[in-house]
Amino acid sequence: MAMLSIPLAKANGEVKETKISAYFHDYFSVQYTPNATDIVVVGIPGMIWNYTKFGTLGVFDNLVTVGRKPTSATVGRLQGIYVPTSFDGVYASLFYSLVFTNKAYNGSTIQMLGTADQFASVMEFSVTSGTGKFRYAIGYSTMEILSFYEPTFYSLCRLNVTVKHY
Repeated sequence: MAMLSIPLAKANGEVKETKISAYFHDYFSVQYTPNATDIVVVGIPGMIWNYTKFGTLGVFDNLVTVGRKPTSATVGRLQGIYVPTSFDGVYASLFYSLVFTNKAYNGSTIQMLGTADQFASVMEFSVTSGTGKFRYAIGYSTMEILSFYEPTFYSLCRLNVTVKHY
């Protein structure tokens, strides 16, 4: 016997649209260092492990802020995994969550996934779900690398998320 459940809309039945624009701060490292927020954890034996090598798995836990500076007000964390899924290392699949810690959405999350050209100026991903204030969320997100500082492998990126939810 199958059970079906249909989510109930709020009393007014309206679907809300929320747009979020924030910045995340990524410190990449091939191996763990105290400041790293993005590291490679495993790859194909006998091959160099990095974010451009097919089959290399990385994880990240990046600070998300309202402004471009890491010291600006915190929105939350961008946490997830990525793996280059094309043999040439250009396309990567990402599975990640925006985990809110700010007052407005504390404890809520938005889940995103997709495959994109990781060297494109803007990458687009699907919003697949959410929790808390973003239950039943659907939509899309974009990531854009704004700057990269090679000596420390620090990237400043903009995250734009548009979701529809109840």
